Amino acid sequence: MNTNNNRSGKLASILAVAGMLLLLGSCFDEQHPGTYYTFTGQTVADFLEQDPQGRFSEFIKVLQKSQTWGELDTYGEFTCFAPTNDAFAAHYAQLSEKEGRTIVSAEDISKEDCDTIAWTHLIKTTYFMSDMVEGALPSVNLLDRFLSLSYDSAANEEGHYRLRNCINKTTHIIELDDTVENGVVQVVDSVIKVAGEYVFDVLKENSNSSIFFAALNLVGLEDSLKRWKDETYTISYDSVYEGVIGQGGGSDYTVYYWGERKTNFTVLVEPDSVMRKNGINNLNDLIEYANQVYHESYPSDGTAYDTDYHDRRNPLNRFISYHILPFAVPSASNFNIRRDIIDSRCILSLLDPEDYFETFMPHSIMRVSTVRNGDDAGVYINRRGIGSSHEPELGRPFEPGIRVYTASEMSGVDSEGCNGYFHYIDNMLVYSKFVREDILNRRMRIDCCTLSPDFMTSGARQASNSSGYVGKGFKQPERFHSFNEDYIMWVRVASTANWSYQGDGLDLQGNYDIMVKLPPVPFDGTWELRLSYRGYEGCGVVQNYVGDDPNNLQPCGIPTDLRLSADGNHNIGWVADDSEELGGDEEKILAHDKAMHNRGYMKGPDSHSNGTDVFRKLSTMARRIITTDYFYAGKDYYLRMKLVLDNPKAEMNFDYMEWCPKSIYDFNEDKH
Repeated sequence: MNTNNNRSGKLASILAVAGMLLLLGSCFDEQHPGTYYTFTGQTVADFLEQDPQGRFSEFIKVLQKSQTWGELDTYGEFTCFAPTNDAFAAHYAQLSEKEGRTIVSAEDISKEDCDTIAWTHLIKTTYFMSDMVEGALPSVNLLDRFLSLSYDSAANEEGHYRLRNCINKTTHIIELDDTVENGVVQVVDSVIKVAGEYVFDVLKENSNSSIFFAALNLVGLEDSLKRWKDETYTISYDSVYEGVIGQGGGSDYTVYYWGERKTNFTVLVEPDSVMRKNGINNLNDLIEYANQVYHESYPSDGTAYDTDYHDRRNPLNRFISYHILPFAVPSASNFNIRRDIIDSRCILSLLDPEDYFETFMPHSIMRVSTVRNGDDAGVYINRRGIGSSHEPELGRPFEPGIRVYTASEMSGVDSEGCNGYFHYIDNMLVYSKFVREDILNRRMRIDCCTLSPDFMTSGARQASNSSGYVGKGFKQPERFHSFNEDYIMWVRVASTANWSYQGDGLDLQGNYDIMVKLPPVPFDGTWELRLSYRGYEGCGVVQNYVGDDPNNLQPCGIPTDLRLSADGNHNIGWVADDSEELGGDEEKILAHDKAMHNRGYMKGPDSHSNGTDVFRKLSTMARRIITTDYFYAGKDYYLRMKLVLDNPKAEMNFDYMEWCPKSIYDFNEDKH
């Protein structure tokens, strides 16, 4: 089900180009050495040490003091952002002024400070400039933080402006893509800044969002936004650094566990200019605005909580809490899936790439979607439409939603804290009655790699790795509960070669018996809960349970035999649309879809593909209807998945789930 998305082909091409350049050497003698790929047989360490101008001697001292140097001289795969000696001179001057003492070299700072610098500038994945797009890089650095790419411009000596590549907004790449045997070196002009303050404090210092921060401070969420590391979390060294072997889709995966459990946040912020455009000039105006919105959205509360700002039912508290996501999103482009996967897997004429996230406001959810092309290209919250037009199947008008500022638009804004980020948005974000009952009155397809904040904050979701068959493992991730420890759970790296909804997947192997807290439904009503059906040899037989009492969940129908594809199980009755039986006749196809639905199954969506065929054509990519019941927007619900087959090596790919309201599935649900 998964083929290795190895970069070997790309590297071979690079080497071929490098060979041609060597043959034509005299033609390129005057070019800057960073303007084309080279291959010299050097390691990262060799490159730094053998630089003709000796530009990296201070960085080498830092790497040696942090005991990272030896790793850069061995086999591996690294992206090294290498600061020059001039960059370190400026960094030491700033430290000297801050600490009131003279600092001129690595000998004058602690090993811990050298560790921070070294780990900040190294990623254990190779990223050439052609691999980087605006926003956070898909893999975290050795400090377990994301580095982000943005752009600015500056005038050269002739007065001409040129575009510059920025890392973490203030560091510029001045020499690109120096290829070495164990990765690539990107030379930078300053030491990359590491955020030290909590995101709450970063917002406090931001003069452009004073109204929002006044409300944030009033509702008493400071303690919540100053959480960071779970010091009680422990896991073995071997599991983190050497990994364990799991099997997903019939392929062996090396699973490296998350070494630290961190609590991170992403805060969506209306700057003061946006507030004023909406008639909100101070905190009192915002309180009045929140009261109007949330009295309508939650009429049963009345005005009982209007003056108790710390109560989660208070309108202002709800307003602020809906702006907070309990995981890290470094930039707008990282909310949804990677662009290479969008371009290779998503049928953009049918559905925008989308995700649904539970927010810090109890029992609330938001839709985040990406418009990939056109004048409206960007990332939006609670938008309704396909690209810049309406969704004809839903029969409801286009709604533009709230746009999240890009990384380049946030350039110059200090928006990163040690435990999260904030991003500006272009209009008022609310969980209004209209949003809940109209915008979110839709089939919500939820990628399972978004179900735990740990999957997002750790960088596991949408991570990339040229070796392909790797993943990040988790022990009791947030919102999950395991009834035993005799299994492995991991998020596989995202790849255009994976047969899964968003190119990644939550894989389980062993005697799995897990329970997950489900994202909330936005309004009371009858909803279908569906799971992706991945049928292939090596899987197990799974019994599902659903309910609002985690200690007393109710079984849902008979167990699902995941060993059989949808066309190999007579209880499903899957038949291809272009088969002899259906012959591509829409009337027959619709009747067949209804018959499958009555048996508790559906074909896969036609809005995503495996690179060749849309999922609707694949009998291994069907959907299972777990239950149809009345669900309440103000309750928590749980799903349990228990292996009932005696097979200690049984697999399951937990790919995506769907909440679908009766208003959609009972009338004109599309095939997308």
